[in-house]
Parts: sequence; C-alpha cells; structure tokens
Amino acid sequence: MFNLLKKRWNKKLIVCIAVCIFLVLSFLSLLLIGEPSNAFKTNIENLVRKKLIRVDQQPSTNMVDAIYVLGGNQGSLKFKFNRVATLYNDGICKRVLILSRPGITEYSSMLGRNLTNDEWAIWKLEELGVPKNSIEPISIEKGFFGTFREAKGISRLIKKRGYKSIILISSPYHTHRVKITFEKFLKEHNVAFYVQSSGERASLRQLITEYIKLKIYQYFLVS
Repeated sequence: MFNLLKKRWNKKLIVCIAVCIFLVLSFLSLLLIGEPSNAFKTNIENLVRKKLIRVDQQPSTNMVDAIYVLGGNQGSLKFKFNRVATLYNDGICKRVLILSRPGITEYSSMLGRNLTNDEWAIWKLEELGVPKNSIEPISIEKGFFGTFREAKGISRLIKKRGYKSIILISSPYHTHRVKITFEKFLKEHNVAFYVQSSGERASLRQLITEYIKLKIYQYFLVS
C-alpha cells in the first residue's frame, strides 16, 4: 500500500515539475525574444488566463448569507472592495466577511496614529457605502498555503453558522484555485458558493506564478 501511494505521489511530482519547468522556460523565452514576441506573449497570456479564470454567474434575485473577500495586498483589496460594494448596494448580501490581517498601514491624521490593516479595510468599505456594522474581520489559523488556509477556515465558519450560500470575491486569475479549494471543504455540505471576480489585471509573470500554484494545489492539496 505504501509503495502504491509513493508511486502515485512520485508521478504527481514529476508532472508538476514538468509543468513548472515548461512555464518558466516559456516566460524566459519571452524575455529573450525581441519585438516579434508581442503576439507570442499575448497568446501565452490568453492561454494561461483560460486555465486560471473560473467565475460563476452572479445570483440574480435571492440574497446570499454572506460575502467573503479573500486576502491580498492593498492594491488588490481595493479592486475586491469595489466588487463587494456593488453586490452589497444591489441588495445581494448584507454581511461582508474580510480576512483579518495583523499589522498597521497608512497614517490617519484624524486618529493621530497609523491605522491597523483591519481598520483600513473597514474604512475603505465604508467609503464605498458598506456600513461598519455589516463588516466582520475573520481571524484564521496561520498556514503555509494561504488560499488553502482561508478555504479551510471560512468553510468551517460557514458550517458552524449554518450558512447555505456565500459569494467569494477573488482576483480573476485566482478564481480557479479558489473554486477547487473551497469545493474540497464544502462538497459534502449543502452550501452554494459563487466565485466572483474583482476585475483586477495581472502581468504575465503573475499569471505564470498563479498557474504553477494552481498545479501544486491540484496535484498535492485538493486531489
């Protein structure tokens, strides 16, 4: 039994390494080719995007129990918050969950100190029309794989609170990994989840990095 499992993991590792090497070499080739590489670069970007983007149709009439905003840097979160505000103001949901992040960010002259990351997030959402009492920062256990950690923690919260539906807001190129990871934790429970895109753009380097992460998740974490 152990030998069978070992062979299975070895095959997965070989496939994953091969995919990663191919993508890295493709990216390096783009750096080495001059002007004629523009069309090739566009084709690679389009090909990788098709593999990465998995967006669900937005719920049309029925409200969902909550929206969860996946973590990211401030630039990424601004795009996600814009999407959240649209959904909230359209009446799709009245409960917004955000990932609680330790640390501080920009200085607030009104408070006379730096805002915490959670304060900054709440402030940005309030500016977009989402009231503070509808926003809830959620603390999640630390882990090496961020999306896996978020999916595990939020899925546990969903089950604990008895939610039947939730919208997940993520960067477009991150949506496929979000979908397969939440499916792992919610597939045996009667929970409808909808993966929605923030509309954020990404460079080719970011796309290739995300594709490598997607393959690692598919072969090692959610299979």
